[in-house]
Amino acid sequence: MMHFERRVLGEHDLRIARVQRGGDRPTVVMTNAFPQSIRCWESLWDRLAEHFDLLAVDLAGFGMSTGPVLGPAAQADLLVSLMDAEGIERAYLVGPDIGVPVALSLASTHPDRLLGVNVYDGPGTWPTDFAPPLHAATRWGLVRWLGSRPPMRGWLMKQNFGAATAAGYRHFTPSDAAIEEYRAICFDPGKHRDSLAFLGTYARELPQIEERLPSVSVPVLITWGAEDRFVRPSNAERLHSLLPNSELTIFEDAGHFSHEDADERWLQRFLAFVEAHQPQHEETLRRDR
Repeated sequence: MMHFERRVLGEHDLRIARVQRGGDRPTVVMTNAFPQSIRCWESLWDRLAEHFDLLAVDLAGFGMSTGPVLGPAAQADLLVSLMDAEGIERAYLVGPDIGVPVALSLASTHPDRLLGVNVYDGPGTWPTDFAPPLHAATRWGLVRWLGSRPPMRGWLMKQNFGAATAAGYRHFTPSDAAIEEYRAICFDPGKHRDSLAFLGTYARELPQIEERLPSVSVPVLITWGAEDRFVRPSNAERLHSLLPNSELTIFEDAGHFSHEDADERWLQRFLAFVEAHQPQHEETLRRDR
């Protein structure tokens, strides 16, 4: 079961969950998706904890974390600071959705802190093949301005809540506790405004991230939902073509929040990735499985 804590780093109050048992278990750091929180890991938490030490974090300003708006590069630096504060020298990093540019930025600037990366269902190149509303929000400041004010704000809040609880899935249903938390996130005017500001950083930061992708040496597992309506699977193919040390798996019958929709398929694929790229843990993982 996930137990939530707070970690204050500078101006940022981060909400985290962790499992730490020591020994030679690798550590996995996981971020939230948008417009969700780290409750998106509830259904897989206990199974992941059988194999790994875990640290899940709501990115600054997202989920149940607070603090000023940060773009992907600054979010990556804050994750490194959090790893330092938690005594984590190296880890696997899993970044869904908004975590994709954060994870790829960290992999390109702090490769010594990562054993491997799993990214999915989020942008890592520019232009990104988004659904039309996301396409507009990431490109035009006027759209973001209108989206932060009534009446469009209320409509977008409802759309975000629908995506977080239903439209982002093919068949998975979040827990009642997750739905209530996502409701609080989606209908918070401040978080809504900040999320639009984050989308506004993509046009500047994604081209910089894309330029660095061919030099990323860290192993990268790219997984994706074949039925992702928001950040289309063509983005996975683009990332795979640019990342020299990457693997690609598309999960059929999985939507935008594909780790929950794919469930055991995602877990087994991630375990296989870790086994392949961290030989010293191979025997431990084989015994646990």
